[in-house]
Amino acid sequence: MKSQILVKRYAEGLAAALKTEEEYAAVSRELTEFSDILEENEELRRVLVRPFLTSDKKVQIVKDILDRQSYQAKTRRLLLLLLHHRRLEILSQIVRALPALWNERQGVVALEVRSVVPLKDSQRRKLEKELEAIEKGPVYCTYVLDPGIVGGLYVKKGNMVYDVSLKGQLERLKEKIRER
Repeated sequence: MKSQILVKRYAEGLAAALKTEEEYAAVSRELTEFSDILEENEELRRVLVRPFLTSDKKVQIVKDILDRQSYQAKTRRLLLLLLHHRRLEILSQIVRALPALWNERQGVVALEVRSVVPLKDSQRRKLEKELEAIEKGPVYCTYVLDPGIVGGLYVKKGNMVYDVSLKGQLERLKEKIRER
């Protein structure tokens, strides 16, 4: 729970600091790149996350990587801040949370769409058009495969859910039967 709060705070702070779509795209790409570097290099991740090295040595290692990649100042600042506060392990979660928060700040509604099979591009466009009509504005959809819904769609916006899945329909039918 604590890490979710921290992830949201860091991601919100970063989203607020970014000024343009281009800056957001560059910083998001760089953070994803750095997160991938940590994920692919187990030894590097261990060195940076565990307390065996001094903070100064860890900072120097990260600065060397950042210098080779020539990352944006805001990317560098966030990575060094996470390192300083020993929170580098939540970087991948921040990367995943950032698009929704950025879009929210831009007036775009972020939605999570779950389906049992991947939707075709034409289906995604049609769904997004319908969701834009419902939301009365632009939407940003994240698509997730979820075999547990059996069929149909499950669309989540924050705490609100549009459940038109077969599983959801069966759950509602079960509740109606119980009420009788």
